[in-house]
Amino acid sequence: MNGLDSKFKEKIVKDLPFSNLTTLKIGGPIKYFFEAKTEDELIEAVKFAQKNSLPYLVIGGGSNLLVSDKGYDGLVIKNSITGIARGDSEERSWRVPAAIRQRPESEDTRRETELAGPGAILKVKGGTVLQDLVDYSIKNGLSGLQKMTGIPGTIAGAVYGNAGAYGQTISDHIVKVTILKPTTGSSFNLIGGSSQIDSRWSLPRTSIRDGNDNTEIKTLTKDACGFDYRHSSFKENKSIILEVIFELEQGNPKTLKKESEEILEKRLVKYPKGIKCPGSFFMNIVTENLPKDVLEKIPQNMIMYGKIPAGALLEEVGAKGDSIDGIEIAPYHANLFVNKGGGKAEDFYNLAKKYFQKVKEKFGITLEPEVQLINLPALN
Repeated sequence: MNGLDSKFKEKIVKDLPFSNLTTLKIGGPIKYFFEAKTEDELIEAVKFAQKNSLPYLVIGGGSNLLVSDKGYDGLVIKNSITGIARGDSEERSWRVPAAIRQRPESEDTRRETELAGPGAILKVKGGTVLQDLVDYSIKNGLSGLQKMTGIPGTIAGAVYGNAGAYGQTISDHIVKVTILKPTTGSSFNLIGGSSQIDSRWSLPRTSIRDGNDNTEIKTLTKDACGFDYRHSSFKENKSIILEVIFELEQGNPKTLKKESEEILEKRLVKYPKGIKCPGSFFMNIVTENLPKDVLEKIPQNMIMYGKIPAGALLEEVGAKGDSIDGIEIAPYHANLFVNKGGGKAEDFYNLAKKYFQKVKEKFGITLEPEVQLINLPALN
């Protein structure tokens, strides 16, 4: 480990099981692990990887990952940088900095709700837990994210995959995204990475820090982010999501809370507390992307709002309830792969590939994983 501050070296953990960091509780040892709590720490971690010719991976909450039993032979950087700041949607002035963790009801909190006005702009750090933002928006009478309650992971991870549920998509209310883009250096993977900009919450202009950092900070408009169904350009351009600006509309806190609670009740049927899974494994299929001859093979009752649920296709080929050792496909949902205890990535991968191939053979459709495969080959 060359050219690094000794204090940084002391914070690096060797051979941490990746299973400790994922909701699936699967994954072998990580060569080097570092938890970044400031932007400077994140940049230093990137420099460490570059100087030592290491591949590196930036993760958030670990909720959308399937990691090889062999682990990761490089540096995993976990973003632990969180925060929300609030501005006025008309004046675009910043006036209510706030910690994201739910605060006890107080006069100040009630005043924030009363000041919601026609809406609000929120600056959110990429490492902020999505549920914390949902709770904050509901408490402050801001509508647009309440249906995303119960979705695990961080803001950066949600933006990276353009997460959504029950008709709401996170990109619907995005104004801008600030990214850290490595310009040269070692092999890089991004899974919901993020970082803090500075303690004053100001967005920097496009800049290159210096000739040694090999990084560039840029602010992108929503249109430049390439958002599509469960997709963003960040899946291709190797950028680390630092901060996201949202514009939310005014809503009634009681109404939003009731709506959120109803959604959460539905989610808990599919995802009971304590379940070890990465969420839906395969993406739903957008019908307009299918050739006509393939679409004709699909029963019309399978098509919902221009999409074919992957779970419906998997159910048609007998996926429900199947298992390999500790990995089981839920008997109540064919697109939910669960670690029942002691499951291995190899078993998960083989079970997923089995039904990936069955769907392709029967329907001519190539399913695409929504979950990120780490140190594993593509299913096709």
